[in-house]
Amino acid sequence: MTTNIAPNPLQEMLESGEFFHLRDADAVHLIHSTFGPELERLKNSPPASEPGSTTTSSSNAASKQLSPSRLLFDADFDEVNRTLVGMLALKWLIANDYDTFTSTQHASTKLRRESFTQFQHLCYSVFQTPEDFFSLLVATVVNDLGKDPTLATDLVKVSGRSINGLNHDMVVYEAAQVNLVPCLQLLDEPHRKEVMLGLQFGANLNIAQFVQAENVPGSLSSVFLMTEHALNSKLLEQLLDVAGSAGHRDFSSAKPMSEPVFQAFMTAQQALLDVLRGHASLRKGYDEILVERSVLLDKTGFQHLSIDIPEERALLRLLTMGRTADRSQADSFADAFYSLPDPIRQSLVQGLNVDGIDDGKAILPYYMPALISEGLKNTRNSTSEAKKDVLVSLMTFLTRVLDGTKPLPGQQGVIVERNLLFAKDTVRSDAFRMNPKILDQLQIPSED
Repeated sequence: MTTNIAPNPLQEMLESGEFFHLRDADAVHLIHSTFGPELERLKNSPPASEPGSTTTSSSNAASKQLSPSRLLFDADFDEVNRTLVGMLALKWLIANDYDTFTSTQHASTKLRRESFTQFQHLCYSVFQTPEDFFSLLVATVVNDLGKDPTLATDLVKVSGRSINGLNHDMVVYEAAQVNLVPCLQLLDEPHRKEVMLGLQFGANLNIAQFVQAENVPGSLSSVFLMTEHALNSKLLEQLLDVAGSAGHRDFSSAKPMSEPVFQAFMTAQQALLDVLRGHASLRKGYDEILVERSVLLDKTGFQHLSIDIPEERALLRLLTMGRTADRSQADSFADAFYSLPDPIRQSLVQGLNVDGIDDGKAILPYYMPALISEGLKNTRNSTSEAKKDVLVSLMTFLTRVLDGTKPLPGQQGVIVERNLLFAKDTVRSDAFRMNPKILDQLQIPSED
């Protein structure tokens, strides 16, 4: 390797090509030998799983496998498992281990073999040397370090600056700038610069948020920070992050990287490249995600929705935030949306159609897709009417989050992120399932 210090065992294994053919347990130990300080930070992250849940799956239990975190620390730490499964997903991909990669995916949405091959080709087109692959592993382990609250505390001590308003992506970027992320020093200068560029980009535009229409068109302006190579590198890092995102529950496969999810990321890649190359405006690039959702739902027989009609475009954003891919769920969303009182629906439509470019303040409702997912999960055994009530409640809540914003052409664009994590416990509670209107009682903190 061409780093400034002697190669470590992980780098040597990448150089020889042996890393991708190790047993998973051996690969986990090898990763820990290189990224020990970063994994220790990830142990401090809040749990991603529900209280009392454990890292398990039917296949995990059947094989009596230990989770990656238990192999290393004799205990489960959600973010450690999620990160390590993302790194193992890269190993399965390069080793052409399609069976492991997809082993616990649902048959109806399983990643197709052709898409797995496309994923491999994308990876090889961007990462061609052992140094390249090592930089991808560094970027992957660094990705969620901002979830460690002590990193923010250390950042304040070292930099002396306020971290108010910084999301975890911004925290890790700022921390990396003041040398609080030691593994970056293992990279040679060109790779370190590209990983830092990816961190800066990620602090302003989260590709996963784009994929589910959580952010706004103005968010895409950060793409102009990037080269095409850096953009594709960041995309692959995000794909691995998603592939491992269920690692706190199922560490035996890349379960979340299903066919619809992979195709959504491929749409996002093309949209971002179109914007970067000057082939699409920020709004047009953003709308490629919504058009893809419309085409997907058209195939199910759901009503056609147009991005050129504000009300239909707003519904498409909601359907995309809800990761809706089937007719039944789409019908439930439409039923709830059109049953909203007119003033609420009009306000929701206006708020969801602000770009944050040249039309005033746009609200980025951070964590809203997860709240929708929690609400649907909470009512999966409920009646259709009860599910509708939950969606009406969530849409009404989102309307309050959007705070009366509407497109104001000619006004300077600004994007304000509102962190909605505070509503998670309410939405997953039995009380919410019994009476979704309790969400109306939650006060929304100002984050302007």
